[in-house]
Amino acid sequence: MPARNKANINPDIMVWARQTAGYSLEEAAHKIGVTPEKLQKWEAGEDKPTLRQLRMAGKVYRRPSALFYRSTTPTPHPILPDFRVLPDTDLEYTPNLRFEIRRAFERRAIALEIMAQLGEEPPKLDIRADMSEDPSYLAARIREWLGVSVETQFSWRDHYVALNSWIAAIEAQGIFVFHAGGVEVEQMRGFSISERPFPVVAVNAKDSPRGRIFTLLHELTHIVLENGGLCDLHETEIIGELSLEAYCNRVAGEVLVPSNALLSHDIVIGNAGNFQWEDWQLGQLSNKFKVSQEVILRRLLLLGKTTQAFYARKHEKFLEQYQRQSEESGAGFMRYYRRVLRANGPAFTSLVLSAYYNDAISSRDLSNFLGGVHLSHIERIEQDLITRERGGEV
Repeated sequence: MPARNKANINPDIMVWARQTAGYSLEEAAHKIGVTPEKLQKWEAGEDKPTLRQLRMAGKVYRRPSALFYRSTTPTPHPILPDFRVLPDTDLEYTPNLRFEIRRAFERRAIALEIMAQLGEEPPKLDIRADMSEDPSYLAARIREWLGVSVETQFSWRDHYVALNSWIAAIEAQGIFVFHAGGVEVEQMRGFSISERPFPVVAVNAKDSPRGRIFTLLHELTHIVLENGGLCDLHETEIIGELSLEAYCNRVAGEVLVPSNALLSHDIVIGNAGNFQWEDWQLGQLSNKFKVSQEVILRRLLLLGKTTQAFYARKHEKFLEQYQRQSEESGAGFMRYYRRVLRANGPAFTSLVLSAYYNDAISSRDLSNFLGGVHLSHIERIEQDLITRERGGEV
């Protein structure tokens, strides 16, 4: 029988693809379906994969097969600063997390390319800050910049409308918002790329809607500070000198739950002098501002309306509730075209569609830029973009 055709790949690219995907030799070989010895020979240039094996390697590493024929390794994306500080947790960069970060950089590069092809200038962000600014002052500037009043926030029907509305306000300023899938919340709540133009906020699709809302504003603060990175939003400092993560949490909390609006609420006024808070009180305030009960209680702590001891007692309960909400958030069925739109975000999806209809990119580019979507789904994606603009659920 004739020998099977083998792919004349660059072994250095094979090594690079595995390492940048975050796999050990043994893990990669298992997923590709070969022995570690066989994969090691490919990487050493002592043997070559068949075309079928190369396609499988590309699928595992999430790289196109054509990449392995390059003569030189691609320029790596910048490394995001890692601000994750959760104790007793394995915070390695998993392959799925590495992929989501890479995809975010790739989408941003695609957007810049498209704008150049269309002959248009990318939007310019006209807001900057540093940590010397009082968090409440910066929060007020951010809310005014986004154009979201407290009255508008209170009018949102539910947390899905709130999530969509905050995303729309942020993307209107020239920031892409992506949803990262396949990454556990314990690994990553969100990350941001602060390079301008077209900075990026990514939130975890497995997170609860209210958790994602807080992450949005936390990561937006990183962008305003021009110091993006990988975050879990864990905060060990409530009072005292603020770390970068604690500062971003403080700003995000003030944006979402302004001090004046919280202190003037009937429930807060009626509880004056009492540092204990009933679940129904926190629940109603949570529903009013469309944030979690923990965010409300943290805001009350910072405003001197409860004690550190009471907050600590409630914290464990919040963690249990939060875990259940996160599991429920990821358990529901979502149609494929909606997952595509959510992953790529409305702003990036609209830009790619605009480039396609202006003959700046091909139908193949359209599919590839949106993650390999079949063209039969494009019409539904466009319809969902309109639905989302009207406050529909994602």
